[in-house]
Amino acid sequence: MIVLIFHGSRDPDHNLQAAELARALGVGYAFMEAEPRFRGGVGVPMFVADGADYRHAAEVATVKAPPLLRWPGFADYLKGLGAQLYIFHGPDRGDVAALGLPVAFLEGEPNIEDAPCVETAAPVVLTRGYIYKKISAKYSRCQANLLPPLAEQPTFIEYLRRTLPIIISRYRQADIATNY
Repeated sequence: MIVLIFHGSRDPDHNLQAAELARALGVGYAFMEAEPRFRGGVGVPMFVADGADYRHAAEVATVKAPPLLRWPGFADYLKGLGAQLYIFHGPDRGDVAALGLPVAFLEGEPNIEDAPCVETAAPVVLTRGYIYKKISAKYSRCQANLLPPLAEQPTFIEYLRRTLPIIISRYRQADIATNY
């Protein structure tokens, strides 16, 4: 069985939305920091960018997929949102700088507190959990239309439906049994 591995949180909104995203895709889910924990299957880490949490999930995952920023077509997906500002958790700039998008970080530079006010901003987070809420609170100084998290975007779910099989095929460890 395919299992999406998320961070997990004390924020029930994150955990619920992660479970809903997995259900929409017809796959299982697990968390690194909450129940249910990953106990086997074709485990795929679901993190936007590199960082300690992603690296920890990648260690236990059976599909050694990169963060979403390096998935085929993800940068184009973000560009298609048409936002004038893309807000990431941070602080790791890593692959974010290569996108060529106007960005700000909740933690890191350029910081959200110094970001310009725009008409439409896109928090680049999977769920409406703690991080999305913190971005929303900090950017409330602007009257921007804040796009919903990725899990609430039907076009993102379609993107995952198309791309997840490619990622599994490309990054699945060869020694894993094929009868999941």
